Amino acid sequence: MRHFTCTLILVMCGMFCSQMIFADYVLTKGQWSTQDVRSFVPAPPKASIEGNVLTVHFINPLADLTVQITDNQTGQVIYNETISSATAANYPITLSNVENGNYTLTFTHALGYLTGIFTIE
Repeated sequence: MRHFTCTLILVMCGMFCSQMIFADYVLTKGQWSTQDVRSFVPAPPKASIEGNVLTVHFINPLADLTVQITDNQTGQVIYNETISSATAANYPITLSNVENGNYTLTFTHALGYLTGIFTIE
């Protein structure tokens, strides 16, 4: 029974960690303000890209986060949506029919903004 439990735990960890191992994190810069906030301030979201799937990683619950993805070559906005998460979770965004190239990711929220550049190959 103990061997089965250990094996089950290892399999579960492997399933949840596989994206973190193979995905490339999108480095973001910007301002995530904590000024004038009296309560808990949620951590800024993070993002990773694997193939044509961009995943937004919510560290804490966060409401009304606008995610925008722009093609760096044409300046065209290819994705723009406001998303929320009631828990710490991952939100995958499939970028189908998107050409290989460089793209800018922008997070906009009442607490601030973050931008990062990623490549689809």
